Amino acid sequence: MFAQISPLDQIGEFNPQLFREIKGRINLRNVVITATLSIVGQVLLWLSFKGKLPLIEGVNNRYCTGEAYENSYYVPSCIADLNGNVMIIKELWWLDVFTTMSVIGIFILLVAGSYMLVTDIAKEENKGTFNFIRLSPQSATNIFLGKILGVPILIYLFGFLAIPLHLWAGLSAKISFPLIIGFYLVLATACAFFYSVSSVLSLTTGGWGSFQAPVIGTFILFFLLSIMGITLQVNAPVYTETSFDWFLLFYPGTFLAYAVESTFLASQTVGSLNADALMNLRWYGAGLWHHAFSGGVFMMVNYLVWTFWLWQGLKRRFHNPLATIISKKQSYGISATFAIINVGFALQNVSEYHTFFHSLITVQGFNLILFLLLIPCLMPSRQALVDWARFRHQNSGENRHLFKDLGLGEKSPPLLAIIINLAIVNLYLLPSVFTFGDDIFSILFGLVAGIMVILFYASLAQTMMLLKTDKRALLATGAVMLMMATPVVGIVLWRDISWLRESFVFLSGLPIVVTPAMSTSLMMMTLLGETLGIVAVNLQTVKTLNKAGMSVTKRLMMAETE
Repeated sequence: MFAQISPLDQIGEFNPQLFREIKGRINLRNVVITATLSIVGQVLLWLSFKGKLPLIEGVNNRYCTGEAYENSYYVPSCIADLNGNVMIIKELWWLDVFTTMSVIGIFILLVAGSYMLVTDIAKEENKGTFNFIRLSPQSATNIFLGKILGVPILIYLFGFLAIPLHLWAGLSAKISFPLIIGFYLVLATACAFFYSVSSVLSLTTGGWGSFQAPVIGTFILFFLLSIMGITLQVNAPVYTETSFDWFLLFYPGTFLAYAVESTFLASQTVGSLNADALMNLRWYGAGLWHHAFSGGVFMMVNYLVWTFWLWQGLKRRFHNPLATIISKKQSYGISATFAIINVGFALQNVSEYHTFFHSLITVQGFNLILFLLLIPCLMPSRQALVDWARFRHQNSGENRHLFKDLGLGEKSPPLLAIIINLAIVNLYLLPSVFTFGDDIFSILFGLVAGIMVILFYASLAQTMMLLKTDKRALLATGAVMLMMATPVVGIVLWRDISWLRESFVFLSGLPIVVTPAMSTSLMMMTLLGETLGIVAVNLQTVKTLNKAGMSVTKRLMMAETE
C-alpha cells in the first residue's frame, strides 16, 4: 500500500516557501491564542451591540421603529407592542454588526497583515537568510506567493473563525448571499494589492532599520482611514467628479455601500453609508457603479492590474537587489495604464457647472505623484551609471545606439525614459483637451509647464545620484523636496505681488491652476527659465558622466598635462 501524503506535505511539494512559513507559525500554542482572541473578540462585539438595544419605550434609539423629529432632524423613537416589548428594527441591528465586523476585518487583514510581511522580510534580510532563498531553485513568484499566503496565516485563521457570525449577520440583515461573497472577493484582491505594496516597500527601504515596519504599517493605516473618512461624510457626496474619486476603489469598504443598499432600509435609518453616491460615479461617461456586480468587478480589476505591475518590481528586486525597481520598458506600460484610468475619471462630468479644466487640475496632480514615484524607481545606482559611462563603447555595434540605450537600457540615465513616459501620459490626454477644453491655449501652457517641472525634478535627482557621498539618495530626495517647497514659500512671502505669486505657482507641481490668469509673456519667460535650469543641470550630469567614464590611465594623463 502507498503511504498517504499529508496536506502539509502536499503544500510543501506545491510551494516549499509556503510550507516553511506555515510550519514556522502553525503550532498548538499559536492556534489556541489566535482562536481565543477571535472568539472572545466576537463575543465582546456581540455584547457591545446587545447593550445598544433599548429596554424601555419613550427613549430615542437608533433601532426603534417610531418616528420623532428634533430641530428638523429625524430621530428614531421607541414604542412598545401590545405585550409591552420594545419594537426594534432587527435588520438594522444585524446590518450594524455586519458592517462593523467588515471594517474591523479590513483593517486587521490589510494593516496587521502588511506589518507582519514587512517585519518578516526585514528580519530575513538582516539575518542574511533571504540571500539563501534567492539562491534556491524556486521562482520569485513562488517565494513571494508563499510569503503572502504563509506569513499572515494566523490572521487568516482569525478572520476565518469570524466568517460564521459575519455571514449570519449579513443574511439576518437581508443582504443577499452573492453580495457577501462579492465583498469577500473584493477584500481578497485588496489583500493581494496591499501585501504586494508592502513586499515591494520592504525590499526598497532596507535602510530604514527598525522603523521600516512601523512606518509602512502607519502609512497603510492612514491611507485607509482617509478614504474611509471620505466614504462616511455626512450630508455630503463622497464623489468629486474628478480623478480624486479613483481613491474610492482602493478601499474595499466602498463595496459595503452595495450591501447596505440591498437591505432596502430607509436611508435615514441606515446613515451615510449608502450607494447613492456610487450611482453617480462615471468612467468615460459609463456608470459602471450602477450595479454591484460591475462595480465590484471594476474594483477587483483595479486591484489586480496594479498588483501585476507591483509583482514585476518584486521579481526584479528579488533576483537583483541593486537593480532598478522597474525596467524602462515596464514603466511605459505603467504610464499608459495610469493615463487610461486617470483620464477616465476626469471625464465624469464636463457640464457647464463642472468644467473639464477643474478635472485637469486633479489629473496634473495625479501625474505629479506618478512621476515622483517613477523617478526613484527608474534611477540606477551611481556605480551602474559609472559603469555605463565607462564601458558603453565596448558593447557590440547593435547596442551602441545611444537613444535606444537611453530609452531601454538598464544602467543608462533615466531622463529619456522620463520624457517618453511624460509623452505617453500627456499625448493620451490631448484628445480630451481639444474636445472638452474651453481655454485650450492656457491648458496647453499648463501641461507644458507641468512637463518642464517634472523634467527639472528628474534632472536634479539624476545629478545628485552621481555624488560620491553615501547619502546621495537622501540628498536627491531632499533636493527635490526643497525645489517643491520653494514655490510654496514664494507664494506665501509674495502673495500680494500678483505676477510673482503667479510665477511661483507656475513653477510648482500644479502650474495649470494659474495659467488662465497669467500673461503670455510671463509664461514664456518662466518656461525659458525652467528650460535653462534643465539644460544647466543636465550639462553638469554629462560632464560628471564623461569624467566618470574615463579610464584611470586617461585621468592620470590629463592630470599630468594640466
